[in-house]
Amino acid sequence: MKKIIIVLGVLLLMGNIATAQKVEMGERNEFIRYESSILGMDENNYYVMVGYNYDPENKQGSTIYTYNKDLKIVDKTHLDKEMRFLATETFITDSKIAVVYQSLMFESMTCEVIDKATKKSISKKDYFKDNTDFHEIPTLITCTSPDDSLFFAMKTIYDKKKDEIIKSTMILFDNELNELWTKEYFVPVAAYTLTNDGEFVTAGYYQDKDGVQHMRFSIVTGDDEVEYESSMSDFVIGDMEIAAYNNGEILLYGLIEEPETKKFLKKNDREYYTGFYTFVYDTKTKTMGRVNKYLFTDDDYKILDNVDAKSKNKSEKTSFLQPLEVLPTADGGAVVSYNVNYKVSVRDQQGFVNTYKTTGSILVWRLAADGTVVWHNGFRKYMNTGMFENSWYVPHYLTDNEEVVFITENSKKDKPDMGERVQCVAKRYRKEAQQGPGKLPDVITIVRFDKNGNVTKEVVHTDKKMLVVGDYKTVDNGKAVMLYVSNKKAPGGLIRVDIK
Repeated sequence: MKKIIIVLGVLLLMGNIATAQKVEMGERNEFIRYESSILGMDENNYYVMVGYNYDPENKQGSTIYTYNKDLKIVDKTHLDKEMRFLATETFITDSKIAVVYQSLMFESMTCEVIDKATKKSISKKDYFKDNTDFHEIPTLITCTSPDDSLFFAMKTIYDKKKDEIIKSTMILFDNELNELWTKEYFVPVAAYTLTNDGEFVTAGYYQDKDGVQHMRFSIVTGDDEVEYESSMSDFVIGDMEIAAYNNGEILLYGLIEEPETKKFLKKNDREYYTGFYTFVYDTKTKTMGRVNKYLFTDDDYKILDNVDAKSKNKSEKTSFLQPLEVLPTADGGAVVSYNVNYKVSVRDQQGFVNTYKTTGSILVWRLAADGTVVWHNGFRKYMNTGMFENSWYVPHYLTDNEEVVFITENSKKDKPDMGERVQCVAKRYRKEAQQGPGKLPDVITIVRFDKNGNVTKEVVHTDKKMLVVGDYKTVDNGKAVMLYVSNKKAPGGLIRVDIK
């Protein structure tokens, strides 16, 4: 009787649960565990890279696994016995696999082109391996065009002593990592996107000495650089992201920061927001459209869980909102979302304090091209991110009938009980950060938002506890193709989930 009550309690916590849809499990390999990523797909195959091979015969290096459409492993090729890499951007063309590896500190990158048929490396080149002093801060940002035809990288070095940018290099590549142009140029970047025509579009913001907020926009190509500036007095900008770029119009969104809580922010190391905003900036007329403000409601704060608008959290538990990848819609709008992460400090029996980050909730907005909110909703979930980096990233997809689908891992208890993890910016992989005790997620759930933003949840039943990682572009005939990794007692592989 006690077990029945516990199970019912878990279901109530998860919300309205529907019947699970069909899940296909691919052939497994015991060495597909950590530091693995799904590279992409073509008409015949899916491609997976393991950055660190646990095969006793090849303890280091990277390995590419090829799966056919029946989810069977048809090829396994070990690429390198010397280096450990993580694939952070990948491109699959007719005859080649192009992979971008970033350094662990995201200061440099390596571009490798692999022959798809033989899996032999055709070329490999390092970029941005500058020697920097301790007072110099290097920053590397990368992005791809929506159609995956182009790849952009910008490396900036900031000198703390001089309080200035001492070097900034931009490079545009095609999807086989051939350099199209290179230039020494810097633009302030808070948000950025790359168009299919090779325009690097950025947005940034700052406050002057009088407290006036200014926004800077730029469009950079190999031949030209155009910059724009405007001011904003409606509210204090907490962050800024680009949702879409359509014919010179930049659709932006972000969080509204509550200025009265700045002291509280510093004291408790917690970002504190009161709402969400959108607007469109027209680069042709150099004007801002109507600013749309949406203050968080009581329902939002319930989803945000421990972010309470009426009381200041004085415990050691703090929270922050992490923007997830934007899903572009056919009408020029976008689906945007924020992940709610919690930072918890826990003292163990030996007196040592360990810091954990765990995911609690997600807020979602469907935006029209003019910035108006079509619908807004969210859901609460319970997950231990544990010993894997990048666990904040939740695979999410837009179906042909404009439903938004999240595939989440959930734990029965919102209690971190594994090793410390470090937040990082790359996508589509799981990397083991630190071994530690604890369990993998107990439940995998499909969370679906219909055209009106109504949410339903479906339990995904598999025979293994696992962590999944995917990309919204890797969808095959209405099915999300993802990689799953487990622990040393359970092999990893591909999983295909029907999201139609």
